[in-house]
Amino acid sequence: MNKWLILLCCMIFISASLLTTGLTRALIDLAAFSALLWIVLRHQNSAED
Repeated sequence: MNKWLILLCCMIFISASLLTTGLTRALIDLAAFSALLWIVLRHQNSAED
């Protein structure tokens, strides 16, 4: 499930980043980084439990 979620996030953020410029693109890239980091950290925490 997490693999598909990560791939889906990547595809959405890449397409959104390609279609925008400037500050909007920077905010999309920041949101993408934050979302992927959150998914990975959440996955690691659930694996430890």
